[in-house]
Amino acid sequence: MQSMNLIDLIQQGWIATYPLILFSVIMVAIFGERVFAFSGLAASTRKLTSLVVPPLTRGDLGAALSVCNKHRKNVQARLYHSILSEEKAADPVDISEKLEENRYEEVQDLKQNIWILGTIGSSAPFIGLFGTVVGIIKSFHSMSVAGTGGFSVVAGGISEALVATAAGLVVAIIAVIAYNYLQVRVAAINAELRINHSKFVQAYKQGRTGNGDREI
Repeated sequence: MQSMNLIDLIQQGWIATYPLILFSVIMVAIFGERVFAFSGLAASTRKLTSLVVPPLTRGDLGAALSVCNKHRKNVQARLYHSILSEEKAADPVDISEKLEENRYEEVQDLKQNIWILGTIGSSAPFIGLFGTVVGIIKSFHSMSVAGTGGFSVVAGGISEALVATAAGLVVAIIAVIAYNYLQVRVAAINAELRINHSKFVQAYKQGRTGNGDREI
């Protein structure tokens, strides 16, 4: 039996393999970009909060602002700084609402383009199946034109047509795994932001209770 290389398989999978190849490129690009965007986000937020909370608990907002200034590249540091640098003491409820709004915006940004992976995972098998059906139709059409029958006549065409289905399943499986992984990462970062924002608000409340007016 003649062996087939990757190029042969792509060509035999009919036109369905080309959109699947495009899907694969898009999938890898989105997954890599999102993983890079997620890298160190939860850890940096946790570290920043651990540095801001102690002086904030003591009511020393000057020290807390200094910590935020040293980490201005961190999104959460800029948020904390904007809250602590207000001229008047902010109400803890207002701070909590502002942090909640920020958390929602951050999570929405993290979800950017992830939906494409879910779409690829759900549509790739159907594209592969479409290529297989067309390939089988071509095989039976060739058999009717040749005027001969038998399994040996259509076996080759059907085997070629099934390449599209196999390719669609491979792309779909990888896309679904990548989609679920990123969704779990987003959920973990969301929980981390919620926990650290809660610590920030509690420290702010404690600092105000123990020291009355703000210390700048």
